[in-house]
Amino acid sequence: MTAEGQSGLPGAQALADAIGMYLSRAYPDGPSEQITEKFTMPDDVDLADWLIGSVGEPEPSDADISSVRSIALRLGNAIYPNMKLRLTRPPGNDLFLLMVDSHDVMLAAPPGSPDHQALEELKSANAAILSDITSAWDAADLPTERNFLRDKIRQARGRSD
Repeated sequence: MTAEGQSGLPGAQALADAIGMYLSRAYPDGPSEQITEKFTMPDDVDLADWLIGSVGEPEPSDADISSVRSIALRLGNAIYPNMKLRLTRPPGNDLFLLMVDSHDVMLAAPPGSPDHQALEELKSANAAILSDITSAWDAADLPTERNFLRDKIRQARGRSD
């Protein structure tokens, strides 16, 4: 996995790459200028300040970077503005891992209702985008849950040899 930066965050280049991969898959015709401007990191970025400042949604919202459990970047996608790139710490670890939060699990419409088919299509489209982004991140060896677990397995195998 890519070397981590300050406070368990991925390095600025790794996060910029992750954002770029996300945006290229979430917006086949390209993201809006507003999204591009908001989520383009300044060259001399203090990553923690940038993430918990104006671009991110930290949880808890009033915590400093050492106490933040998760930071969401509401990047959206071409059909759904609430999809997020989320940096989340696994339990008992300071490292932040990348994940895509489709933020649609809580949405439901009863079968047969006027909204049911459209909602199911939205969830299906979001799932495909999520899978595509996550696969790209994994292939680039970015700090995802899958790559984190692969590293843990390698470490465990190395200790048993």
